[in-house]
Amino acid sequence: MNGNRDGTGAVMSSFNGWLRRLEAKNAGDTVSVPQLDGSVKIFPAEEFFLALFCAQADAAAGVVPSGPVPDALRDATPETIQRIEQLAASGQGGDFMRRAVECGGLLEVAAAVEDLSEAPSGEGRTPWG
Repeated sequence: MNGNRDGTGAVMSSFNGWLRRLEAKNAGDTVSVPQLDGSVKIFPAEEFFLALFCAQADAAAGVVPSGPVPDALRDATPETIQRIEQLAASGQGGDFMRRAVECGGLLEVAAAVEDLSEAPSGEGRTPWG
């Protein structure tokens, strides 16, 4: 039996149209990160940008960022990285993200900073004498 004769073809066509419209509506609320292997990682926009901000804060503190968003960005296509860096550089991610791009790129781990909180070998001495 042919799907068009019993009306299922029209129903499926209507369903597919509805599904495409639903996907298009949700696409505005997601961030797609194409990967080097051809797959695509998709995140809710709010989750993506919050995780990106937190990962950038880790990187600025000298900690290697981890989690689904940093992992997806490490395996992202160069075009995707460029697109996300342009978005951050535009100021839409705030001044912190804009400066991160200007100072070497997103998720670039900062060099460790010497811990100066401990007293030097001459404990009790002040820097003034």
